[in-house]
Amino acid sequence: MCSDCTLRELVVELKTDETRPRLPKKAERFVFFRITNEKEFKKALPTMADYITTAHAASQNRNDIFKQKADGTLKGLIHLVSMNISFSAVGLAKLGAEKFNDEVFNGGQFKDMTAPSSGESEEDHQGLDLQQEWAPELMPSGGGIDGCLVVAGDSLESIDKSIKKTFDWVFNIGNENQSIDKVYTKVGQVFDDHLEHFGWVDGISQPIVHGLDDVVKQSGGKGMKPVNPGVIIVGGEGDESDHPEWAKDGSFMVFRIYEQLVPEFYHWCAFHCPTGIKEIMEAQAEQRPVTWSDAAMDEMGLFSSRLIGRWPKGAPMELHPSDDPNNGLNQSKDPEENKRLVEMKFGQEGLDRLKTIKIKNLTDEFNYNPMDQTKCPYASHMRKTGPRDDYEEYTKHVMMRRGIPYGDWCGDEERGGGVTKAERGLLFVSYQSSIDNGFRTQQKRWANTSDGPTDFAKQAGGNSQGIDPIIGQIHPNLLAEKKAGQFNAQYATAPKIDFPTPVYGQVAPQVFDKSIDLARLCVPHGGEYFFTPSISALKDYIPSI
Repeated sequence: MCSDCTLRELVVELKTDETRPRLPKKAERFVFFRITNEKEFKKALPTMADYITTAHAASQNRNDIFKQKADGTLKGLIHLVSMNISFSAVGLAKLGAEKFNDEVFNGGQFKDMTAPSSGESEEDHQGLDLQQEWAPELMPSGGGIDGCLVVAGDSLESIDKSIKKTFDWVFNIGNENQSIDKVYTKVGQVFDDHLEHFGWVDGISQPIVHGLDDVVKQSGGKGMKPVNPGVIIVGGEGDESDHPEWAKDGSFMVFRIYEQLVPEFYHWCAFHCPTGIKEIMEAQAEQRPVTWSDAAMDEMGLFSSRLIGRWPKGAPMELHPSDDPNNGLNQSKDPEENKRLVEMKFGQEGLDRLKTIKIKNLTDEFNYNPMDQTKCPYASHMRKTGPRDDYEEYTKHVMMRRGIPYGDWCGDEERGGGVTKAERGLLFVSYQSSIDNGFRTQQKRWANTSDGPTDFAKQAGGNSQGIDPIIGQIHPNLLAEKKAGQFNAQYATAPKIDFPTPVYGQVAPQVFDKSIDLARLCVPHGGEYFFTPSISALKDYIPSI
């Protein structure tokens, strides 16, 4: 991913692999490996570096695609594969690299994010993940992970062919000079409209980077403030860390598996909506899956969008607090057919809305008023993890998010039944120059605390807003047993979140008279902290150690 090019190009590459404009990525494979022969591995590493997708190559690929689109010669999906390689602290130690002055990275994600089991020290387990819910291969007891190969492409078939021709060949998989063992793999796929499993467009609100796109995207101070490149890239302007010289132009990668309990999410949202709970009770009495009415879906849509902070297609609640501007505009997946149907239903007014809807959905040209939550609740996921003007120094804590869904889409029958039958979720990936400033702050200091990033108790009528309703965690000791008859979801005994009583078509009040018991809707299954070196580090520094 990183190459000996300008910092501007490095950030361009990070921003354009999955964010708009996107490379034609439809699938991604993460291959976690353990180094078994350090000498042979270092000897082969410079050759592997030749296959890493550089910023220049990514830019050239994008230009080729745009030219073909403009010329009308683009036929279907272009077969492209991009790859990158990263190392854990354990892996870098095996290779003899100069150690980072970073306790979080050096300690690894298992220490940082798991909670202690009975008799274990809180010093050795500083998080809230249940250890038994981690994938065994990602745990130190399973041997640990030294590195990760990330390969994205137009199909899993193209990806696997590329891995065989490059990674497997370079590191002699299957012969006497083999220098690694593959110990774990995860596959992600991109759904239509880049939806994640709960049904929201993912990847919006990426950081605006000085020298790259702040002039284009920032509009009169209405949107997110630009950040220095050093917030993402080690050694760049604004990087406050004291990392070794060899790490310059690299970036820390956080990988983490979040299972999403989709049926439980829908039922929990319905449980807090008048029509939704009525229809759930009717379905339970008749021992059948729920089939929600349009009225229930409207109520649930408003409630769940307030939880997230955006409507499913992306329009921010702060700008559209009462009604989704996409309503009625999704008549067909075929663009031309959709345009025809919208015109039939709404006339010229519908066509005018259709012209501007993409801008409304993808806009970042807004900020929050710290004194107001009538549009977007203080407790919403987007506001908790991306506080904008709610938190003065939020630009220090942003990260490039690179996640991709895994698992099959949840069908209507499973969703209506209220119980997850197949695992699915998000393979979360982020890049930052400091894990502590980036991922760790957003998850542990903001999402997991009832008063983070800013305590709005005074503005909300005396109560702190609560933990993040989507990814917020509480101590395992506070997790209640599954409650019979309540959709088999795990509920938390504490804390609750202050949240509006959803009334479709109305703006919420500033102060609420009730709070909501949170359901456990995302289950972490482990991960690791990695460092992604520059091409020069892969070719020159590591092999020479």
